Amino acid sequence: MDSKNISNYSVTETLRDGRQVTIRAIRPDDKGHIAQALKELSSESFYRRLFSPKRDLTEADLKQLTEVDFVNIVALVAEMREEEQDRIVGGGRYIRTSESGDALKAEVAFLIGDTHQGFGIGSRIFKHLIIIARASGIMQFDAEVLPTNDGMIRLFTNSGMPVYKKATRDVVHVTIDLTEQ
Repeated sequence: MDSKNISNYSVTETLRDGRQVTIRAIRPDDKGHIAQALKELSSESFYRRLFSPKRDLTEADLKQLTEVDFVNIVALVAEMREEEQDRIVGGGRYIRTSESGDALKAEVAFLIGDTHQGFGIGSRIFKHLIIIARASGIMQFDAEVLPTNDGMIRLFTNSGMPVYKKATRDVVHVTIDLTEQ
C-alpha cells in the first residue's frame, strides 16, 4: 500500500451499539476538529495518551498532528455523525521507529474521547492500523502505556495478536507481533 492510497484510506465500521463510525486518514483540514476533540477530553484521558498535563496545543502542534507523510507516520481518525455534523471522536497513529533493512517496527498510540470509550472504536482503529502497517512492511508495534490505563492494555491483550508486556512502576511496555495472522 503506497502513501497516496493510505492518505485516502476510509472505511465504515459498525460499533457494538449499532452506530456507524468512519475510520479514515487524517487530513490537514482536520486541525479545528482535532483541537475541539482535545478540548473535550478529561484531564485523565489527556494525560493517559500524552503523559503530560499540557492542554494547549500550538498551531505547530496541530500541524504535526494532522500533516503526516503516511510513510513514517500514519494517522487515522474515527469520525461519527452527531448532532447533524461530523465529529472526530478518536484517533490512532503509528510512527516508524526502525530503518529499512531491520525488522520494521513502529510505535503505536490511540486516543478516544471520554464519551466514546467502551464502544470498540479503539479496536477498530487498531485493526486498520495493523492492515496498513502489514502492507507497509511493519512487523512489530510497540507502545508505552500507563499502568492505570486498563482500557488500552485490554485493547492490546484482546486484539488476537501476540502481545508481550513488560511492566515497570511507571509504564507498561507493550510489544505486538504483526507477523502472525
